[in-house]
Amino acid sequence: MPNAQTRYEEIKREISDKRDILARIHKARMEVRGQTSRTSSLLMAVPPPPGHRTFNLLAQGDSWFDYPPGTDIVDCLHANHGHTIVNIAVAGSTLNDEAYGPVPRELFGLPFGLPQSDDPSRIAELVNRIAEDKPQALLISAGGNDVAGDEFFSFINNALSGLPPVNQQVMEGVITSTFKVAYQFMIDKALAAAAEAGTNMPIFIHGYDYPWPDGRGVIDFLGWRVGPWFDPTFISKNFPNQNATDLGIRHQIISRFIDAINSMQEALAEQYAGKVFHVNLTNTLHTEEEWANELHPRNQGFAALAAKIDDSLQENIP
Repeated sequence: MPNAQTRYEEIKREISDKRDILARIHKARMEVRGQTSRTSSLLMAVPPPPGHRTFNLLAQGDSWFDYPPGTDIVDCLHANHGHTIVNIAVAGSTLNDEAYGPVPRELFGLPFGLPQSDDPSRIAELVNRIAEDKPQALLISAGGNDVAGDEFFSFINNALSGLPPVNQQVMEGVITSTFKVAYQFMIDKALAAAAEAGTNMPIFIHGYDYPWPDGRGVIDFLGWRVGPWFDPTFISKNFPNQNATDLGIRHQIISRFIDAINSMQEALAEQYAGKVFHVNLTNTLHTEEEWANELHPRNQGFAALAAKIDDSLQENIP
């Protein structure tokens, strides 16, 4: 297994070998999304207060940063707070994808086409963008999809088994070990790239808010479904959703995972003190009605979450 410095040199060689491909990917991405946001026409829809600073940011993440059916955190940071954001997030990404996977071929935020042998890695794309753009901060959204969908099944015990609802051993092993190592990999490479580029680039991470696993997905059209992500496992594990009490039990179970992700991220912020900042987004949203589906808030919810991230940017970027 290569050491950290060797792996970083391998990433730089990959960038050198695939520079033309990375440039084409970036150009296509910007043409699809607009340079900073799908909501560029709404720039500064809410004027910032006097003294409010705006920043050039880089965003890597999942659908909380790239949500085609509506606005997302990146859209709101741009439209409501005036930040310029190069967004390389891709809806549906897992933490594993972001740390170790290839850049997906995408069309309007959706994976499109099969991976090819010349597809560059996500980490090479991230390091390259840091070198090219020299952002004032990096935003990362990762981990939610790793405990949703099919992956969620192994985390939950059957309600009829007499065991606790959450398989604590599996959850702790994945989040405190596998997740933490993947985050460290991304953070180390991003900080190394920033140092090499001569820029002070703090990193901001978040651990989501508490969703409501009520069976709502994004779309179900002619057999093509996106979501729900938790309801199938809860049904198969005998956790019904017949009334508010049932949904409350499901909500409490999911909250355990969100708390575990946030605890892991808090430990990372302590480990990388002054370089990595954890933004606690929990308890921003309080009702099922504030969520569009099992994973994504409504537009107003994303706006409230983005405001918390902006508060942290204002406080922690020099």
